[in-house]
Order: sequence, then C-alpha cells, then structure tokens
Amino acid sequence: MNRSLPPSARAAAGAFVLVLAAAVHAQETGADTAGATEPTRPREPLPLWEIGAVAIAAYLPAYPGSDQDLARLRILPFGIYRGSVLHADGNGIGLRALRTPRFEWDVSGSGSFGSAANKVSIRAGMPSIGTLVEIGPALKVNLGDLVDARHEPRLTQLEIPVRAVFDVNDGFAHRGWTFEPRLSHTAWTGPSFALVLSASALLGDRALNHLYYGVDAPYATAGRPAYDAKAGLIATRLSASLRHRINSTLRLQYFAQVETVRGAANEDSPLVRSRQDAGIGVSLIWGVWHSAESGVE
Repeated sequence: MNRSLPPSARAAAGAFVLVLAAAVHAQETGADTAGATEPTRPREPLPLWEIGAVAIAAYLPAYPGSDQDLARLRILPFGIYRGSVLHADGNGIGLRALRTPRFEWDVSGSGSFGSAANKVSIRAGMPSIGTLVEIGPALKVNLGDLVDARHEPRLTQLEIPVRAVFDVNDGFAHRGWTFEPRLSHTAWTGPSFALVLSASALLGDRALNHLYYGVDAPYATAGRPAYDAKAGLIATRLSASLRHRINSTLRLQYFAQVETVRGAANEDSPLVRSRQDAGIGVSLIWGVWHSAESGVE
C-alpha cells in the first residue's frame, strides 16, 4: 500500500532533495559522487556553504531493462554545508564525529528520473514511473591505502547503503527499499580534473521491483501478460565520471554508464525488453551564493 508522508515529513524530505540535487547522483544516470574525491591539485578551498543550481542533461534508458532511451533535462536547486561537525553535500548528510580514516557513517541519497508511460511503448496504458528519490544510512569503508600505501584512503571506497525510496510526483509516497553496494575508485587526478570509476549492484524489495516490472491484471494485454515482480537484483552497473572543478563554486561533470539486467530477479518480466543498455550525460553545478569562509572537506 502506498502512503504519502505527512506535511512535516514532506518538508524535511523536500529539504533533503536540495542535497540530492547537489549530489547529481542518480541511480540511472551514473552521475555518482558517493565516495569520490575532488581533483586534488591545486586545492582551492571550497566555501563553508553554497546555495545554487545544478543542471543535468542526459540520454538514458527509461528504466533498467527498457529498450527505449529518453533525453532528460533538469535544472534543480541545491544546498551544501561543509562544517567541522555537520556536513551536507553530494556525499550525504552526516556527523564528522562519526568518521575515521577507515570508516564513515552518514545518511546518503540517490535519485532517478521518472518515465512517463506514454513515452515508453511497452508501458502504454500503465501508470507512469515518477521521479524517485532515495534516502537512508550508508556505511563507507575507505580502502585507497590498502590498494596502494601511498594513496589517500578515500581514493578507493566501498559504500554499503540501505535507502527508502519516495516518489516526488506523488507527494513523496513510499515506493520501497533499495540496497546498492558500490565500489568506486578515483583512477586519475590532475590540476582540476578527476576520473572516477565505479561498479555497483542495485537490489530492490518487492514493492519497488513491482513498480518497474510488475504488470497488474487490469493492464495485462496479449503482448504484455500479467506479471508479479519479485524482490532481488534490479541491475548490475559500471560507470565512469570525469569531473572538472572550474573554480571553488563551479563544477562540471561528464558521466557514462553501462548496465545489465542479466541474472536479475525479474529478467523474465514482459517489461524487460533489453538485457543491457548504456547512458551518457553531463551536469553543471553552480554555487550562486556562497560564504567567504572556507569549509572543511
């Protein structure tokens, strides 16, 4: 049963969306910032706080397993705070008191573009998939110095998040849960660039998987039989992002990903039309207003 959040909770979720926008970390865009580091040379200090806008343009599958790609463009507000105790940025929200060189524990977020049913032929007549945001705790394990003793620990990071999924287009109605262990590695850094590679496996509970792959009896047709989705693996992904810090308040990121639903829990759903797909995109983050005081990175 889908339940909307009460007004106070919606306000809190709306505030968190500002942070999610800063992350540009969509589960279907490959715009991953979890565990990644900014270019390290030269290190121009970042502001304590920023308020601005993020623009995302991407060409992506409608959903994992879709055979139709859709062009997407979003311009969203964002907010970032880099305090000595509290931080709220593209890596999540957390207390720095809970961080060690090896382990980090905070709240992280992700998101995915919606897919209107009238734009995806196999879903014609079915409910649309709304814009989804995910919020939940995440354990991060910094492994860079284990890969190479000369590396900063956060250059290689294993993130283990569990997130609740909410539908922005339906009053933040709860749509289910995800678990997406992800290994990311900063493969190269330059004066203002960083190349980050990552691999992840996205799993969902039955409710979320049914949103993507289930076909209820009223929507069944001869070419789209009824299907009851199962909990389990949604997709396995490889992604890359090239990040360019133009200055302390203007950052550009190019991203690409490939994913497969081979071996997924609902690979036999009639809504799965392609076993593998790819997507590309670019995002621009601009801190329109920002503090003169430097933050803690």
